[in-house]
Amino acid sequence: MKNMFEYAKKKIIRTKIYNKPYPYIFIKNLIKKDDLQELNACLPGFNSISGKDVLYQSKSKTKKTILPSSVNFKNSFKNDKFREIDLLFKKLKPVIIKKFDKKIKLFVKKKFLPKSLKYHLSYSVMKKDYKKSPHLDRRDHLIHMIFYPSSEASKGGEIIIHKLRDKKSLFDVFPSSKSLKIQKKYKVFDNSFIAILNVPWAYHSVSTYKSKMDRKYFYMVYDFPIKKSGSIVKNRKAGFNQNQFWKQEVNIESLKRKKIFLNE
Repeated sequence: MKNMFEYAKKKIIRTKIYNKPYPYIFIKNLIKKDDLQELNACLPGFNSISGKDVLYQSKSKTKKTILPSSVNFKNSFKNDKFREIDLLFKKLKPVIIKKFDKKIKLFVKKKFLPKSLKYHLSYSVMKKDYKKSPHLDRRDHLIHMIFYPSSEASKGGEIIIHKLRDKKSLFDVFPSSKSLKIQKKYKVFDNSFIAILNVPWAYHSVSTYKSKMDRKYFYMVYDFPIKKSGSIVKNRKAGFNQNQFWKQEVNIESLKRKKIFLNE
């Protein structure tokens, strides 16, 4: 575990932080090849995850997510490598917070500056035809991160970083495509990692994944503490769009675009 932590820590410290259109980092090969192989050997695939505690975040059911409270997650957590990834991102919290520190102080309301952040990890598997249109993540996330142990990069599913065409005083959770431009696209290879400071204009999307091979990933967050944590399935389904933590306002401007997003 120590070697994995030190290796990832150095990668994060040395990686350039992009501040336009919002603060984020993207890293290839976050952990060593040997660790990656052992991790992939223990991760469940799309068809091996089933049961009432599986979270589907859209009606297309092209992605399955398991949270720590689920039987599927608890079974996977019995594996040493699965537990190591969870511990890795717990230990990396001060490193990643420090990476974004200047921008956190600039965009977060003073009374909510990081003190008692909550850490949470979930595991997801997406299959062919998965996509996500531009959106903002839950407002209680200070930083959200995705680590991809397994993905076929040549078959779509790029992470797309969007910027607004015009300055806004109020930001839409599910924006119109006409209001955005594509700033950057990233192909997702095995061992890719992205961390985003969840400012109110941190718009991102995923292009259609066309591979027959499962894409497996971990989603990690450092959260402001709220009563209805996103680590519970029913709260994840409801979403959390109250923007009391950030200096700029956010709202859902179109229920139609929200419905389209939830049906993808």
